[in-house]
Amino acid sequence: MGIPGHRRWIEVTPDLLDLLSKAGEGADTDELAEQFPAEERDRVRSAVGTLTELGVLVPQEGAPPLPPLWERWGAVAERFHDEARNANYLVHSPARVELVEDIVAEGDSPDIFKEYPDKPVVMLPRRPLRLDERVEEVFATRRTHRRFTGAPVSLDQLGTLLFHSFAPHRFIHGGPFGAQQCRVSSSAGGRHEVEAYVVVYDVEGVQPGLYHYSAARHALELLDPDAPRERVAELTYHQEPSYEGAFTVFTTAVANRLAWKYRHPRAYRLWMYDAGHYGQTFALAATALGLGPFQTVAFADSEVERFLGVDPDEEFAVYLLSAGVPERPGPLVPTDFAFPPPSEVR
Repeated sequence: MGIPGHRRWIEVTPDLLDLLSKAGEGADTDELAEQFPAEERDRVRSAVGTLTELGVLVPQEGAPPLPPLWERWGAVAERFHDEARNANYLVHSPARVELVEDIVAEGDSPDIFKEYPDKPVVMLPRRPLRLDERVEEVFATRRTHRRFTGAPVSLDQLGTLLFHSFAPHRFIHGGPFGAQQCRVSSSAGGRHEVEAYVVVYDVEGVQPGLYHYSAARHALELLDPDAPRERVAELTYHQEPSYEGAFTVFTTAVANRLAWKYRHPRAYRLWMYDAGHYGQTFALAATALGLGPFQTVAFADSEVERFLGVDPDEEFAVYLLSAGVPERPGPLVPTDFAFPPPSEVR
């Protein structure tokens, strides 16, 4: 059991667990002791005193109120926040060399690519489309789109978007950690734990279905030919732009690619950062291609993982990206707000 506000833990015996269960949300010490046999009551009072000293139990009259943030997010989030703070990255420390040697000596480094070699493959165009749009135009018109025309997306557009969003552009030598990928999006330690699963609805030259994007081969590997919009709608609480574009991309994190190198609780943050990096690259590349991007985390995690066929203990869903031909391009100024006429502006 974690001690609130401290990076400390205690082992809870079955007897202590029984005591805490009987205490519930709060109890008078004597009344609590009365729930146990007479010969155990002094031990109960002693245990209550010890747990109070540790901060596991708090006297009602002296209980400090939780800050509003943790009242809203709960004690589990507070504990995680505390554990993930102030990690020692051992930069320029002799201990870093020893740690790296220990990690490498263990072996079993995770694969840097995931592939489904026994699945049917759709090879994507090897030469991506040129992104000639001026960068300031892309920044100015980048929007989260929620309405699409229903027109199909070309294979070249999809291939270019997946290449810039998820494929390595080159490789570097990562020293004892082996080859490392260089993608457009930054990734902690070059681990690139993000995988992309593409649900195709309306892409020229690609049959509808659920695919895995092979970053190693720049190809789509068919996992399930039966993946209609209605199925994705069920997974995303019927949030229309999640499935009304030409395709949907579910991204996952292959956790051990990170955990193998970064072995402290703070590293749990890293896949969140990386998911955001990939999401923004996807949105900007889609905008440059004339597509309308959308992104959300509103989906049923466990159901999505079953849909993708991944083991949630090893690989879990993190982000949903989609795109299609937008109903209208992103304007240079906001148009979704009601501005007062000039006469009413003071």
